[in-house]
Amino acid sequence: MSGSLRSAIATGILVAVFPLAPALAQGEPSAMKEDNVHVRTWNQFANDILELHRSHVGAQPTEKKTRIGGYMDMPQFYREESHYDAETGRLLSRVQWEREDPEAMHSIELFIYDDQGRLKREYSAAYLPTYRNAPTQTLITFYNHAGELHGLRSFDASGYRIFERCEGEYAGEDVYFMLDEGEIHEAKRDKSSIMYGDVYKTCFAGLPETAEGQLSPTLD
Repeated sequence: MSGSLRSAIATGILVAVFPLAPALAQGEPSAMKEDNVHVRTWNQFANDILELHRSHVGAQPTEKKTRIGGYMDMPQFYREESHYDAETGRLLSRVQWEREDPEAMHSIELFIYDDQGRLKREYSAAYLPTYRNAPTQTLITFYNHAGELHGLRSFDASGYRIFERCEGEYAGEDVYFMLDEGEIHEAKRDKSSIMYGDVYKTCFAGLPETAEGQLSPTLD
């Protein structure tokens, strides 16, 4: 996932992870149950990506590049491994491991391409450096390429549609717009919004409207 996409959705994802804190403080059983489901679902999603990464990379000749990275107060927090298809040079996956606990995955990205070598799907999950109860970010992102238009639509591991972006050219005009979770919700209710125009329909044609049946990482 690109840095711009990370930045665009980071706030919404963090809000999605921690909405239950007040209710949990009050000891509401329903909130506790919902939080437990969230933790299991997001951890399972991250583990499924890791397993798919291992089978995908192990099934073909690859090249691995490694670097050490981190944050301002933890500059060498993780070891990052990027795996490339040896024939095409395409990035297949990127995994970060905590250096002090080499078995602890910090983040993972897995990239799936179509027959023309264009990105068609991406899975990702990431944990905070000091919080491992569940990933703080999970994403499945679908890509569409319609002529000079390129669209992407992202869901989190709970199935919420949280981000869309369209860019390129349509009918001789430059196109670029993004919608976050709240804007998507509002656009659905407004029949005059961009969501009901030809550019939007073309940009996202064929992409899933919901995450139903899509949350198990696959190479297909």
